[in-house]
Amino acid sequence: MSTVLKRFSLVGVAVALLATGCGAGPAKAGSAAIVGDQAVALETVQDRTVKVLKKEPAAQQMQDQGKLDGVSRLVLADEITHKIAEAAARRENITVDETKVYDAVQEKGGPVEAAKQSEQDETTIHRRQRDVLVMGELARRNLSTLEVVIDFFQVKDPKEAREKAAEVVADSAKMSRFVQEAPRTTSGQQASATNQRVRVTENPSLVHTMLWGVKPGTVVAFPADEQQSSWMVALVKERNEVSATPGEEDLLERIDPQLLAAFGLRIAQFLTADLNIEVNPRYGVWDPTNAQVVGNAGERAGFVGVATVKNKS
Repeated sequence: MSTVLKRFSLVGVAVALLATGCGAGPAKAGSAAIVGDQAVALETVQDRTVKVLKKEPAAQQMQDQGKLDGVSRLVLADEITHKIAEAAARRENITVDETKVYDAVQEKGGPVEAAKQSEQDETTIHRRQRDVLVMGELARRNLSTLEVVIDFFQVKDPKEAREKAAEVVADSAKMSRFVQEAPRTTSGQQASATNQRVRVTENPSLVHTMLWGVKPGTVVAFPADEQQSSWMVALVKERNEVSATPGEEDLLERIDPQLLAAFGLRIAQFLTADLNIEVNPRYGVWDPTNAQVVGNAGERAGFVGVATVKNKS
């Protein structure tokens, strides 16, 4: 799915049934993906894709036009993030009140209405809402107390951001040089720092980013703003639990529920980082930066890699 929290618009998205051409499964026959030791069946993704095509006129129209991809990848991403949510809930002993799941779907007009203009259908929409509530609980448990310590710098060119992030992965010592060389902002401030302590409550614009979804020693690169006018490259050095700042008690009530769910997804990714996610190549590859399945590695929305520390000789 597009994210745990965001529905997609079928307008402008290429849609078609998954081709049955060649391509070996990732680890088990008949699998669209493997998450840890659990498989997502090809049949599941294909059946759900058919349902979306039948219920969404725009999807059917685009299929008739011969356009490919789109929905099957969103469906597969939804299946993958569901398994992530399930695993995170088990590990954190989170149980969901089914009454809240039912009520949330009913507030949207019932299963059929709630599933419109999305990769969901009336048989999966309750599961999606259950996952959203899990993400919300994960967010609530961490929003005011999670802190990460990072070295970071910003650049304007996404290609440069990805290339430098890859260099830091190969040799973490390069991070200090990139921080020093980072260009200044239009206001003359240095767009870089070392040992920067970051919390969501003080940096709400970063709430949806991979900073919160990775272990220390990981390098991430992502757009620093919605316009993608600059990119941030960060080396996550520490992940700490800190005391909530007085006056933050009402933050959960003020924050946008979608952003809260986005943050919860990152916590779930951190909790399940040991689960290897392998996508059948006929669908593409997994992109952890936006919880999507994309056609190839070059289409990923950002960069995630574990840094290598080289011994000094």
